[in-house]
Amino acid sequence: VGIHYNGTFYENVPWTGEMQWDIDTWGRWNFNGRCTTGKRLFEVEVQAKCDLDAGVMLRVPTKDFGLAYMCRDTFEGQVSLSLYELEYCRDRGDYIRKKDVPPIIENAISNNCAVEVGGGPWDETWKSKSKMNPILKFLVEDLG
Repeated sequence: VGIHYNGTFYENVPWTGEMQWDIDTWGRWNFNGRCTTGKRLFEVEVQAKCDLDAGVMLRVPTKDFGLAYMCRDTFEGQVSLSLYELEYCRDRGDYIRKKDVPPIIENAISNNCAVEVGGGPWDETWKSKSKMNPILKFLVEDLG
């Protein structure tokens, strides 16, 4: 996730922190990410939704079936985004939202959101966390 806000770029990628997502087969997308390395420590929350009857099926290239209807897409999604500063808490041994500091962005909302699922078939909710090999993480951080 990349966010440009007030002249600052907030980048949340697996080599700068952690990400987790919870996505329905259609209609609901939740994402949370924390950037815990670098000068700018932050947490981002993105929640998107759309009507269950919204969207169109699109053909996408597949290895075995050529162009096949395996993607659903709409530009009629609703999204909310919040962005918080983080600090390290020694008592917890983890990063927490800065106390007594307002969010950088609090619940920014738009009704012009593109949402998509694809590569299916998707028969159940997709919940996962980012995982990156520590050696690859080190190499990517070192190149940046």
